Amino acid sequence: MKDRIPYLNEIYRAFKSDDVKARLKHFDLLTNSLFTLTESLFENKVQIEYHHAEMENKFFRYGMANHSIKKLLEGNNFSIINKQIEIIDLFSVFALTRMQIETFAIMYYLFFEKVETIEKDFRYDLYKLHGLQKQNNFPVKFEKNEEKKKAIQKEITLVIEKVKIYSRFKNSTAKQQKEFLNPKFSKTESTKDILIKSGIDSNRMNDMWSLYSNHAHNEHISDRQYNYMYKNKKSTLAESMTVLSLNTILTSTLCKLIADEFEGVKKKYEDLHLRDKVQIETWSNLKYK
Repeated sequence: MKDRIPYLNEIYRAFKSDDVKARLKHFDLLTNSLFTLTESLFENKVQIEYHHAEMENKFFRYGMANHSIKKLLEGNNFSIINKQIEIIDLFSVFALTRMQIETFAIMYYLFFEKVETIEKDFRYDLYKLHGLQKQNNFPVKFEKNEEKKKAIQKEITLVIEKVKIYSRFKNSTAKQQKEFLNPKFSKTESTKDILIKSGIDSNRMNDMWSLYSNHAHNEHISDRQYNYMYKNKKSTLAESMTVLSLNTILTSTLCKLIADEFEGVKKKYEDLHLRDKVQIETWSNLKYK
């Protein structure tokens, strides 16, 4: 325990000092750990299940978005009418954070929730069917894309036939079966409910997701926040620290989830530098507060 104290003190000092650069350093360490753990899946040739099919790309894209958030919080430098400007584009950070919360929710739903494997496979096929049907609805304007559309339609037929075999489908009402075959959404549960199940909502993640949705859709709340932060208060520090905390908790929780899911990743987790494990354990435990 004593060997952890220096790293715990470092986290505490960065948190208490409102030092964005120090917090970004810790966020960068967590993102690096996330990439390291994800890569170990394939280094160790870990056997994955059917419902894990999109795991690599989702973790990779999640890590890339973390780096985009980091870059934005470091500040943009540009020139307007021969005047040099340095400013944090917090509204793009809000939109990215909303995306990260939704990505966490779909990853937890598809990969990590404690339900039977067959249920996860069923969820993945509905998730896949929803995407294929949306893609099929796009109009084809060029002849060269006709073959692609036919291939998508063939895949839709195959997935539908597979969905019909699941006992979850067979045991459902006619109305539910119709909804399963024409899913309106990519998941059968709301983002709010998934976040609550994951334990992450104890940090008001749902509230922030709702707030940041206003920025993604460019609604009036985003106008009011712009006026408050950039014109009246003239500071983005508090908001920057909030999004850093949210993204740090999400990232550390994903590190723990993937390590707990696979033995090969768990071994890699144990090999991480103690500093990195302290970061992951400290921030992932905060979701239960």
